[in-house]
Amino acid sequence: MVDKKLEENIKKTKEFIEIWNKFHSIFKNVITEDHITEGKEMEFLSIKELVSSRYEDLMDSLEVKPLRRFILSPFIYNVLSIDKLSTVSDEKLKVMDKDWVESDKFLSSLFGRLKRKKKRIEGFNKFLFVLKKNMSKFR
Repeated sequence: MVDKKLEENIKKTKEFIEIWNKFHSIFKNVITEDHITEGKEMEFLSIKELVSSRYEDLMDSLEVKPLRRFILSPFIYNVLSIDKLSTVSDEKLKVMDKDWVESDKFLSSLFGRLKRKKKRIEGFNKFLFVLKKNMSKFR
């Protein structure tokens, strides 16, 4: 038996992780430049909005309540709360480096839990199939 909602959540989580990693790559490229142009900043902020929207969509799919979302992953919200890259201090950038690491751990853990749940469901269904088959022998 296949749990379609679980399959969809696994797919959304995997897609979000890919988007998050691309976002991180764009972030690193922008902050390593000597001068952050207004165009680069606008591009970053528009991508940030897309990532934020996708994150909210993922959390909605997983039925995580809004307050719990922040408790589960404050580091993601810290990154998504940036309003202007050109004014971010070096100290804030160091904190954000840690936030990226923590966000990767969180997203990997989330993805792993969903995959384990899928595996449990698949194993459970096989067990029921074998049980039903053996029960019919005793009738």
